[in-house]
Amino acid sequence: MLLILAASIAPAADNPTSDQVEAGQIEEVLVSARRRGDERLQDVPVAVSVLSDETLRKAGIVDLSEVASRTPSFSFGQQIGNQQEIVIRGIGTLRLTGSAAEPSVGTFIDEVYVGRRGTATPPLFDLERIEVVRGPQGTLYGKNVVGGAVNLLTARPSDETAARVALAYGQYDALGGQNLWEGSGYVTGALTDTVAGRLAVYFREHDGYSQNTLLDEALDDQHSYALRGSLSFQPSEALDINVIADFSHNQTHGQSRRAVDDASVPGLGVVVGSGLLSTNVRESDAPWPQWEDQDTAGLTARFDYRLSGGPTLTYLSAVRYGDFNGRYSLVGTRSPPSLTDAANAQREKYVGITQDLRIRSAAGALRWVAGLYFLREQTDIIDNSIATTFLSVLGPGSVGDILDGEFIYDQQNITQSSAIYGELNWELTDTVSLTAGGRYTYDDKNYRNRSECLDFGAQPDFIYCVAPLGAEFWNIRTSKRWSEFTPKASLDWRANDHALLYVSAARGFKGGGWQGKPGTEAAALLPYDPEVAWTYEVGAKTDWADGRMRANIAVFHTAFDDLQVEQLDDTGLSLIIDNAASASIDGVELEVQLRPIPSLQVWLSGSYLDSEYQDFIDSAGNDLSGNRLARTPEFRFTGGADYTVPITSGLSLDTRVEYQWQDDMPWLVENTVLEDDYGLLDARVALQALHAQWEIALFGKNLTDELYRVDAIPFLGDVFSRFGAPRSYGVQFTKTF
Repeated sequence: MLLILAASIAPAADNPTSDQVEAGQIEEVLVSARRRGDERLQDVPVAVSVLSDETLRKAGIVDLSEVASRTPSFSFGQQIGNQQEIVIRGIGTLRLTGSAAEPSVGTFIDEVYVGRRGTATPPLFDLERIEVVRGPQGTLYGKNVVGGAVNLLTARPSDETAARVALAYGQYDALGGQNLWEGSGYVTGALTDTVAGRLAVYFREHDGYSQNTLLDEALDDQHSYALRGSLSFQPSEALDINVIADFSHNQTHGQSRRAVDDASVPGLGVVVGSGLLSTNVRESDAPWPQWEDQDTAGLTARFDYRLSGGPTLTYLSAVRYGDFNGRYSLVGTRSPPSLTDAANAQREKYVGITQDLRIRSAAGALRWVAGLYFLREQTDIIDNSIATTFLSVLGPGSVGDILDGEFIYDQQNITQSSAIYGELNWELTDTVSLTAGGRYTYDDKNYRNRSECLDFGAQPDFIYCVAPLGAEFWNIRTSKRWSEFTPKASLDWRANDHALLYVSAARGFKGGGWQGKPGTEAAALLPYDPEVAWTYEVGAKTDWADGRMRANIAVFHTAFDDLQVEQLDDTGLSLIIDNAASASIDGVELEVQLRPIPSLQVWLSGSYLDSEYQDFIDSAGNDLSGNRLARTPEFRFTGGADYTVPITSGLSLDTRVEYQWQDDMPWLVENTVLEDDYGLLDARVALQALHAQWEIALFGKNLTDELYRVDAIPFLGDVFSRFGAPRSYGVQFTKTF
């Protein structure tokens, strides 16, 4: 089988020790995926990929899309800033349009769950590492990790004084060249004998690499800054206290969309395609001003107390806040030539409060962890949709009625989730261990929704507002409670000092909810059910050639019941969520790392996924059984190399090249619109002064200027597409103190 089938990540830890470098060995990687403190990656019987601070810095990773492209079975898309789409192993919620909607992949910041990741997640900066845990983790992680978890672990304060500053300037190769500025820095050290602190800052600004030619406005620009402060207290040898506070702001003039003909619906797309002002996909002529404005903040306090006899008691208390305000053009084109001008604005506020109390045993033949968990989330959304059409001249009762008007949804959802959990690891022999655990979760959701038609259009007949709203409803309220038990069991065998084999079975679930844009009161009151999945996995973690080669592999089968599936309803022009009867996913994931000589590292990772819906009849009566899961390419891989050449005793040249490729994939469950396969080439060359601790680097991303989509909305023969960033390049200076 091809080595491109699957795996973890490239150089994925801090710089290796001098002994490892001299021996040409792969560095050790530490993870906290099992909530037992730091463990060696090769000792953990879980499929997990890790990106260290060094990897993040060299690869210039600034958002989750770049994490996804370097991780097996991980897809990422984004329609608007508060609607990030994370899919792992074919499992993921697409757009969180409703206040009660939940993701299938959990996002955690220092073990704190973030239910609305697009609204309340800060930029990726000053991180110790990122861990991507694949497959259900319902025992220790809690809710909404039916597909996996993304753990963002921030850098910790140190007792030793240290600092770093990095500044970069570059350009996007679009519209004649657009400037890019980026900077980051941190300082850390001891404040007293028992207190250490760390302060980190970040900013990123770039001109728009797209343009609204009708309004003469830049699109796809960015103005972002963030800061984080953390304190570590050790008032006694038994007690550690860590407090982290962060704030970030992000602002843009919005995104560019472009109508592309849908090859699966021949002939209809010419209505839009024939009247565009420009053939440049970086230009649009939408008549609506667009913007995105986002603030995030968080405060986390963690207490670790080592009890006499060995166990450690941990209390984690946190609050995360997000405030998003934005508007985007759905079609990116005016009417005519488009059938309709359509824009969607959203204001979303999120507050999540976490309380987690757990106790874990010390190392030994019998290890365990048990805890109590509580999460309260409040999400408020005001969704405003507006559309106009030249078809309004057809008069009342025509198709123009559902393409002309304005409405709002005013939603609120409060979720209170409580859980009790535990996991036991028993070393049956010196080489065989059994792990068993479970979690019982109880979710209580209270939902409110109000819809109002603000404008019935140019030729009103007071039957339709603009679709999907068919009838107004006022402050309807409903509630529902769900509970689930999610067990897990695994057996692992340490075949020798360099090989760990394991087999596991785990159950995960994601909570139910209500439609984000229901057309009627009856539709607004009708909930969809939770989705549940069992995953069965066999894996191996191995080191070869005296530690100079590492190969980890996972083979799995996932069986779904009541899979939540988002579909576009062309009749009502709305996105609706159905519970698919069932789905299955089979996959292989492989990671290979090699250090043939001390100065050279080579990596290759990727995945193969065979996914399909089973017994799936959608709400319109269409039989979609046998279709591939949306947003799920069959093959994807990442490969690269990092080579360091000494120039003098104090200077060296470090060269890094990385290529990421993914197979074609369907955007929708109907499998009618596909994204063609594409690859992205990145490179970096850095001159390093080892003793002076400075570095000057030239970098480039998407060097082949590949044109690919990060979101697509098919409708009536056109695909309204948002494209990824063009080629960019620049220079960066870094100084460490």
